[in-house]
Amino acid sequence: GEVSGNWTTSYQYWVMGDVTVPEGDSLVIDAGVRVKFSTGTGMTSNGTLIANGTEEAHVIFTSREPTPVPGVWTNIQLYGENNILSWVDYEWATDGFTGDGASESTFDHLTMVGSLSLGANGIYFTNSSSMTFTNNEISVAGNELIYCSEPANSTFSANVLTGSGRGIYANNADGSTVSDNNITTNNSTAAVDMDYCH
Repeated sequence: GEVSGNWTTSYQYWVMGDVTVPEGDSLVIDAGVRVKFSTGTGMTSNGTLIANGTEEAHVIFTSREPTPVPGVWTNIQLYGENNILSWVDYEWATDGFTGDGASESTFDHLTMVGSLSLGANGIYFTNSSSMTFTNNEISVAGNELIYCSEPANSTFSANVLTGSGRGIYANNADGSTVSDNNITTNNSTAAVDMDYCH
């Protein structure tokens, strides 16, 4: 069903079926909230998703199952602009964050380590400019750790990326900056594959 408004620590959030943030609406998730997805469910945001975690109280996207396995829920898809994901833990999904047209979104202190399915990418966006990827720790086995096409004027900084695929990929990245990333990958192409950036 459709969701929007503010999710607070006053409640538990169990996703029993696929949920959607409608275009023009926003969902704000407070620090310390745990969002637990049932098997095969996920979230699509056509509006704005804001997860306001803090260093002391992360927002957690995880499985509702008592003994989860990698890939038990699907993933979170973003198709709207101005999303903010800060101090977020992301566990047990089939894939990482994906979407299109998510310009001006921020991913800061996202932790995605070791519990996703074997084919999972970390972050995969198309047609998304003015993006910010900072201080994220991503370890996945899919082809891409951070992939962003058309990311003009974006920032990729202080990320720790580990996997078998490309570390950072961005094309048509005019005006973007890449700095202080720690990338470990056995991909035969490049840890960083970008054009038109500085």
